[in-house]
Amino acid sequence: MRSKITFILLALNLAVFGYLFFIQRDAAASRTIQENRRRILGPEAATIDRIQITLTPAEGAPSAAAPVVASQLTLERRSDRWLLTTPAEWPANEFAVRRMLNELQFLEHETSFPVADLTRNGQTLADYGLDHPRLVLTITPAPSESAAKKGVPAASLTLKIGGDTAVGNRLYLLSPDASIIHVVNRTLFEQFALNEAALRSAQLFTIPVFEARALTLQTSTTAPRTRLRRDQDEWIFEAPFPVTTRAAKDRTELALNSLHSLQVAHFGIADHHPDPAVTGLATPSLRITLEGNARRETIALGLPLDPEAAALPGVKTVEYYARLDERSVIFTVTVPVRLVADLRDAATALRDRRILPFDPSRVTAISLSDAPAREQNLPLRIQKLDSIEAAWRLLTPGADATAPLRADGPYVDHLLQRLSRLEAVRFANDAPTPIELENLGFNRPERTVTIQLSAAPSSSNPTIGAPTSLSLELAIPGGADPSIYARVAGHPSIYALKPDALEYIPVAARIYRDRQLSHLPDSTRITRLVIKPITFPDAKPLLELAIPADRALTDLLSSESPARVAAITALLKSVRDLRAQSIVRENFPATTLVDGVEKPWSYLLEATLEPAPASGPFTIHLAERTGASTQLAGSPSLGLVFNLEQPVLDALWAILYPAKDPAAPATPSAP
Repeated sequence: MRSKITFILLALNLAVFGYLFFIQRDAAASRTIQENRRRILGPEAATIDRIQITLTPAEGAPSAAAPVVASQLTLERRSDRWLLTTPAEWPANEFAVRRMLNELQFLEHETSFPVADLTRNGQTLADYGLDHPRLVLTITPAPSESAAKKGVPAASLTLKIGGDTAVGNRLYLLSPDASIIHVVNRTLFEQFALNEAALRSAQLFTIPVFEARALTLQTSTTAPRTRLRRDQDEWIFEAPFPVTTRAAKDRTELALNSLHSLQVAHFGIADHHPDPAVTGLATPSLRITLEGNARRETIALGLPLDPEAAALPGVKTVEYYARLDERSVIFTVTVPVRLVADLRDAATALRDRRILPFDPSRVTAISLSDAPAREQNLPLRIQKLDSIEAAWRLLTPGADATAPLRADGPYVDHLLQRLSRLEAVRFANDAPTPIELENLGFNRPERTVTIQLSAAPSSSNPTIGAPTSLSLELAIPGGADPSIYARVAGHPSIYALKPDALEYIPVAARIYRDRQLSHLPDSTRITRLVIKPITFPDAKPLLELAIPADRALTDLLSSESPARVAAITALLKSVRDLRAQSIVRENFPATTLVDGVEKPWSYLLEATLEPAPASGPFTIHLAERTGASTQLAGSPSLGLVFNLEQPVLDALWAILYPAKDPAAPATPSAP
C-alpha cells in the first residue's frame, strides 16, 4: 500500500516538473519574444552616444509666406559624461538624459502598420503628421569594436514623431527605415520635447569633495595663483608660500562643499551676450579651478549683477555673472559672500592656524627654557617613562639625572594638548629678514619649547613629513606691540599669538612636579598625631592623639564631637597620602608670606611612625589660613612649600579654629 502511494506521488511530481519545464518555459520564452517584437529599437539602444533633437513648433507646416523655424539640440556622451553641444556646449542634465535613454531602450509600440498600405487606403504620411514631423530624433549608437578599430562611425537612426491618435493618449512614429508607422505612448514626446534650459545641468561643479585633488584660485590675470593640493588625508598649499604650508582641512573641505552646491541662477543671460564691460568676464575677478581624477572644472566669476546691492552691509549672498571653463555661455550664479571672501583670501582664510599640529600620544620628551635658562643651557626637561604608561619624570636644571622627580601626568598631558592646539591670531610674516626677526625679539626668545616625538606608525603626510622633533620659539618685541610672536624651527613663517600665550607655557619646575608628595606603605603605622602652636611652645596642643596597636580608632574617638572625628580621620588619611593642591616654593624657609607679609610658621603637625623612618617623625609646618581655599604648608624633609587640598583645609579648620566653626544646630527638646 505504501509503495503504491509513493509511486503515485512520484508520478505527480514528475508531471508537475514536466509542466513547469516544458509548458511554462515555452510561455516565458513566448512572452520574451513578444516583448522583443514590440520593441522598436534593437540592442543599439543600449549604446547610444549621440542624440539630436529637432523640435518644430506646433503652428503648422512651413510655407513660403510663414516659415516655421525648428529648434535643434544635440546631446553627446564624452567619456562618462553627457554634454549639450548644440546650440552651445554645456554639461547636460544627467537625470533628463537618463530618462531619455530609458525611454528609447524600452520603446514599444501598441500597434503598427506598413507605410505601403497607405496608398491602397488613399492616405499619405500627412494624415499622420509625419510629412512634417513635429519631433525628429537622430540617434547615433557607439560603433562596434571592429568598426572603432577601423575608424568607421556607426550609422545613425532617425525616429520621426507625428500627430496624435484620434483615441487614447498615443501618437504616431515613423520607423528608422521609414517602412512602418508605430503607435506609441505619448510619454516619448514629453521626454524629448524639452527646451535648452531643461537639458542644461544647473550644477556647476560635479567633482565631489572626496574626489577633489587640487584647488587653484586666481583673483586676476596678473595676480599670483593660490594652489591647494590634497596630500593623503590633509590639504597643503603649494603656492603662494615659499615652502609647503598646511591648509586647514575642515575649512578647505567646507569651501569645497560650498562650491559643489553652487547652481546656475539664470541661464537666460546667455541669449543676450551682455557687454564684457558689464559682466567683467574679460578679466574675471575670481577664477576657480577644481581638479579631480583625470578631470578638471573651472568657473570664472565676473562682476555682480547688481553692484550697489552687493555693496550693502549685511548681504549674505551676491549674484555674479559667470562662465564655465572657456565656454561661451554666460550665466549668473548666486554665491555666499563668506565663500567669495574666503576664496579671494584663501592664503589666510584656508590656512591652518595651528602652529604645532602634532599627536600628543607620540611625545616622548619635552624641553622648556626661558631666556636665562637657554643662555646657561639649563632647560627643564620632562620625559615619558617607557615602563609606565602615561607616567612622566622631571629633570630640573642642575639636578642629579639619576634621581629624577615624578611629574604631574595630567598637567603634562594638559600642556601637550594646549601646545597641539596653539593657534595664530594673525600670520605676521612668511619671509622675514634677519632685521625683522631681531625687531620681533627672536634674537632672545622668551620661551623655547622642544618636543621629541616617536616615529609615526605610518606617515600620513609624506610631503610635509612626520618629524621626530619640533622646536617652538616665542618672542616679545616690546614697545607698544602687545603681541607674542612664534616660529617653528625649519619654517620661515612668523605667527602672532594672544598676549597671554606665555602664561600657558610656564618653565618653573614646581608647576610640573607630581602633586602626590609622599605615601606611607601599608606596613607603616601612625602611632601618634600632634598639632601644636609653634609661636607658643608652652601652650597646650590643639590635638594630641596616641593610637595603640590594640585599640580601634573609633574607640579612641568615641568622646570626640562628630566634627573632630571627621577632621582627625581626614588628617590621618592625609598623613598617609600627602598631596598638594599646588607647589609654591621648592625650598623650606623659616618664614612664609601670609597676606603679603613675611611671618613665621604658626602650627606644627607631627606624626610618629612605626617603624620609625631614618629622617625622624613626619612633620608639616602650617601657616595661618588666608582664604576659603588657601593655607600654606611646608615640609623641611621635602624642601617644599605648598597649598593644601580642600579636604585637609576643612579638617584643619575644625582643629585650629574650633571657636569659628559654625556649631551644628541644636536638637530641639521633646515637648
